[in-house]
Amino acid sequence: MKLKIDTAAVSWMCTKTAEARTDFETGQPKVDKTTGLVLWQVQLMALDSDGAEVLTVTVPGEPKVTVGQQVTVVNLVATPWNQNGRAGVAYRADAITVSEGKSAGPRQ
Repeated sequence: MKLKIDTAAVSWMCTKTAEARTDFETGQPKVDKTTGLVLWQVQLMALDSDGAEVLTVTVPGEPKVTVGQQVTVVNLVATPWNQNGRAGVAYRADAITVSEGKSAGPRQ
């Protein structure tokens, strides 16, 4: 089951440099079956009125975001999974883009 997440009341910040996803067994890049683009994962902080959570979100194609930038997550979907006695939630979006005019930048 895929669950679409409403991100309207959430502020997002990139907290780690994007990394290409790789197949655990072969080491080859994972590719999106629909677009043919390499899949990338980005660690983000999601901040709302209840506090903050850190999520890793997968997107097709390399996102042009850097650590400290406020970002927008487009069409975020959560997919619960259970495999070999382990369980979790995988997050995927159509894109992660820089929020216009917003960047926390490094502290000085």
